[in-house]
Amino acid sequence: MGNKCCAAEEVAGTQKDIAEAQRSAAAKAPDVEEAVAATGGAPVSKKIGTTEWTVTLKKKEGTRLGVDVDVTDGITLQIDTVTAGLLQDWNDANPDKAVKKLDRIISVNGHRGDATKLTDTCKNDDVLELLVRRGDF
Repeated sequence: MGNKCCAAEEVAGTQKDIAEAQRSAAAKAPDVEEAVAATGGAPVSKKIGTTEWTVTLKKKEGTRLGVDVDVTDGITLQIDTVTAGLLQDWNDANPDKAVKKLDRIISVNGHRGDATKLTDTCKNDDVLELLVRRGDF
């Protein structure tokens, strides 16, 4: 009785080393706010080859959204063409964030994952906050 197993001491020491390494790695990693601040408000890449940005449009009486979309995937609105209307006005005012053919609207006013819901929101809401993605989907 009262005997110790030397393996138990080795395991406890190893666990302590692992915990210290994890704390050290966490301290070195920038937090999300620092990473976003470092971009200076530029579109943020979520994964290699993918960029997302927000487009805000305010509908007025008699104006058109001015976009044709493909809803085939059932999840997003893939841009087919941008025509005369609010989206073209946005593109003219924001050429560095212009919405183009094959971009995808992945969220409208916080709704995502259902292309029919995204379309209905675009038709019915007066202010549209669109999250647009370019690149790999």
